[in-house]
Amino acid sequence: MPEGIVVAIAIVVLLLFIVSEVPVWVGLLSSGAVGLLLLDGFTLTADALGTTAFSMVSNYSLFVIPMFILMGVLASNSGIAFDIYDVARRTTQKVPGGLGVATVLAAGGFSAVTGSSGATVATVGKVAVREMTRNGYRADPSAALVAAGGTLGVLIPPSIILVVYGSLTTQSIATLLLSAVVPGLLTLAAYAVTVVVLHKAGRLTLDDRSDPTDLPSGTAGADTARWKSGVASARSDVEPRTRVPRKSIAGTGYILLLFTIVIGGIYSGIFTATESGAVAAATGVVILVVRTHQRGARRTASAVLDSFKEATAMSSMIFGLLIGGSVFSYFLVKSGLPSTAAQMVDDAGLSSYALLAAALLIMLVLGFFLDSLSILIIAIPLMYPIISAEGLDPIWFGILTVKAIEVGLLTPPFGINVFVALGTSRKTTLDGIFRSVLPFIGTEIFVILLLIAFPSLTSFLPSLVGS
Repeated sequence: MPEGIVVAIAIVVLLLFIVSEVPVWVGLLSSGAVGLLLLDGFTLTADALGTTAFSMVSNYSLFVIPMFILMGVLASNSGIAFDIYDVARRTTQKVPGGLGVATVLAAGGFSAVTGSSGATVATVGKVAVREMTRNGYRADPSAALVAAGGTLGVLIPPSIILVVYGSLTTQSIATLLLSAVVPGLLTLAAYAVTVVVLHKAGRLTLDDRSDPTDLPSGTAGADTARWKSGVASARSDVEPRTRVPRKSIAGTGYILLLFTIVIGGIYSGIFTATESGAVAAATGVVILVVRTHQRGARRTASAVLDSFKEATAMSSMIFGLLIGGSVFSYFLVKSGLPSTAAQMVDDAGLSSYALLAAALLIMLVLGFFLDSLSILIIAIPLMYPIISAEGLDPIWFGILTVKAIEVGLLTPPFGINVFVALGTSRKTTLDGIFRSVLPFIGTEIFVILLLIAFPSLTSFLPSLVGS
């Protein structure tokens, strides 16, 4: 059977699995196996399902994934997210849109210990959306702000998606993590500026033209007037300045400690990326015990055990994707599709920047329908050989790829972060969040263009340590 027809059949099989809402790793594994079976028969297929899959997940560098996940789960279960939001809220009181800026800062801080976008939205959103709506913010823009802030979880180290990218492309994970620090901070700053601009434009808080559905349930008449009279204070986020509780300071300190272990350990050369993950996870266990020991030994032990169970489930899902992706990638290589695509690009005479733009656009479109890890595992084996042949910096391309995927997390029809944010409040609507998130999508595109124009923003930090 011609190779082109085999590739088409395999892709159709994959799409059918995805549309059927079967786990993506099952679709990747099945479509890759079908393709190999049609190409070279049973022997090669059996080899791919065994040897190829095992060699992929037995890579020592991937040990850092369950460690980063465990660290994030332990940090989440210890209540650190609430502490960092409390500190951010109190320190941004005099900033226009202070609560919104605090939400962005909290999302960035929590991202530094989770590496997961969805976890950041769900955890920070629990407290941030409630606090913003209580102080006169509209529900939909509040949830949109949390959804946008959550995208920092796939960029700011420790980023699980960057670890997977490194394993798929054999690039240094340490270099990728260091390269993401400046773009991550730049994105955080750009989000904060966007919040201030939107707040000054009256796009975040209630006013006399507000839709009554934005008001708290049960308000009417004089109650409505009193609610709207309180909007003025919400617009400037004026609250009594009080000391930050020691518990919140300690929680923020724990985040800084974990981030220092991961990035500081790599930066100083004390740890490799894998070792830093293990040390950070062990530190996370200690933090959880310290913060829950007053509940009693049984509850503390239960909290630790639940964290390990949750981390195991998440790690299993990721390694399932890697196994399925390895079989699918092996099929693509055997079919000759990457080399054929590279030759077609070469014959077309596209410039490097035109090729880069096309690759990022494909990533963005895939983000409409798939989660970030699935996008990487499906697209990178096909795109990376082309990018490498054009001489583009693979580290730079990796950071830009993550940024493009961030945009996909916010865009309809299946922006995952938006759906997670929808569950943070009963007052939110899906259409309202998608409309409210548009300014942040514009901010993301602006940052991507900035990173394309100035590649040194990604290479600056690694160049300091010779990584």
